[in-house]
Amino acid sequence: MSNFDDKSFYSRGLDLYKKKQLDNSLNFLRRIGNKDLNTLKLISKIHIKKKDFNIAKTTLIEILRLDKKNLFALNNLGDLNKIERNFKDAEKYYKKSISYDGNLISGYFNLASLYEDKGELDLAKKNYLKVIEIDDKNYAAFFNLQRLQENLITEEIIKKIDEDLKINQNSKNKSIAYGHFIIAKNYRKKKEVEKELIELSKGHEIFFNSDPINKDAVNHWLVTVPKMVEKNFQFENHKKNETKSNNIEPIFIFGIPRSGTTLVETIITSGDDKIHNAGENFILQKALQKSQLNKKLQENEKTIKIDFSFLKKNIINSYIKQFSPQTEKFKFIDRTMTNFFFSEILLELFPNAKIINCKRNNFHNLIAIYQQCLNNLPWSHNVEDIKKYISIYNFKLKNLNKNYRKNILNIELKTLTEFPEETSKEIMSFCNLKWSDKVLKFYERKDLICTTASNIQIRKKIYKYDSAKFLPYKEYFDNF
Repeated sequence: MSNFDDKSFYSRGLDLYKKKQLDNSLNFLRRIGNKDLNTLKLISKIHIKKKDFNIAKTTLIEILRLDKKNLFALNNLGDLNKIERNFKDAEKYYKKSISYDGNLISGYFNLASLYEDKGELDLAKKNYLKVIEIDDKNYAAFFNLQRLQENLITEEIIKKIDEDLKINQNSKNKSIAYGHFIIAKNYRKKKEVEKELIELSKGHEIFFNSDPINKDAVNHWLVTVPKMVEKNFQFENHKKNETKSNNIEPIFIFGIPRSGTTLVETIITSGDDKIHNAGENFILQKALQKSQLNKKLQENEKTIKIDFSFLKKNIINSYIKQFSPQTEKFKFIDRTMTNFFFSEILLELFPNAKIINCKRNNFHNLIAIYQQCLNNLPWSHNVEDIKKYISIYNFKLKNLNKNYRKNILNIELKTLTEFPEETSKEIMSFCNLKWSDKVLKFYERKDLICTTASNIQIRKKIYKYDSAKFLPYKEYFDNF
């Protein structure tokens, strides 16, 4: 194959990648005979976007064979190992990237984020401070420092950031967005609600506009998926004995972000019983995509036909591969937040599944989400989109409670914080797990990993729910 052919295939693959036609792009890139660093880099990017993490890792390792100091490969290998909870390997790759470039901001930032998830907060602070030492306008690092320890962000720093933001009005720069979130939190501390909301609005708008994919993502989760799951599901090739699942006891945790899902997950995993934790893994969504690619899922205007045997085998194999259980019978938790859309499929796959629905006052939930920068949830950057998502969720769970009552336990965040012992006992009993006082001493755990926005809060004792703090926001929002 000639070099001209390779260049043509790469050019066509790159063009299709930019148009988000990932599979078509791969078809051209795979035909390249001599895959150089640029080709391998693009292939790895595609597999990362497709969440084909094993193939992505193999491709990144191939890059390192050609260039052992390749910072792109090292940091992405760190990220993928972190996603898969291989924290030791993630740390190794991040540190190696820094060893080759002592001013590599992404390396220090990723390392800080890793330590934050592990609860090693002093090391997290040290690395965020290193980021700021290299770039004193990296407001994402300031934002995370503010989350770790609010008094680290002094009035002098706030004033400097505020002055910088007046000069730099880049409407698509994520760092600028984080600057506005920092100012907003400072106003929140002073109880200046109107000024806080102005800064939050600016921050969310800039963050949303920073990536063109956000618009498509909002449409996907607020329009496309809800329409899809309203259709009639028909399961074909439903051979009950083909793949055993009766011995697998899944616990699915559902909830709107900031409704207590992390707290419930941590309570369950802090008891005496051994339980595997899948975290957020999108196993179901990936299996549905695989079914579609293999023509095992067909959708028309009113119906979705699924090859049940194919789907079930893929899902069960994915969980088994993730946990490598020693026995056929095992329990696991899956806290993939979007699983609620596909709850009927989950219950068809696992009739004995337990679902814990975490609930919170709708208005409180709206404010709690809007006050955060949930960078992987594009719908969380607009008040009306948040309302719509909450409404979709509530409607879906109302029907689920009606039709699958025995599979569901509803837990109010307020009740859990006011009566932690009684509520945690109810949770553990529902999951057929033993209760002990360990479940409420989760903050003492040395192995506690948390990758959500609650990763600081979860390392403290449960504190009583404070409804009063939301009252000042009532006059600024329509009834919800």
